[in-house]
Amino acid sequence: MIVCSCRAVSDRELRMAAEAGRSLPDIVRVTGAGTDCGCCTETVERIVSTARPCRPAPCTGCPNAGLAA
Repeated sequence: MIVCSCRAVSDRELRMAAEAGRSLPDIVRVTGAGTDCGCCTETVERIVSTARPCRPAPCTGCPNAGLAA
């Protein structure tokens, strides 16, 4: 699904970049998502933050635990 209409960036592209270990600022810089009209900024942040665990050792029951490197 396209998340950023201005730059035609999909949720899959955002997740792949996050799973590769890129930070939110790097993802935004590379994809351009959220840099034009800004309507998708919150969605981009949500997708990137849920695409990987919040720390190297995820909490018990973390839905993103399988994504830990």
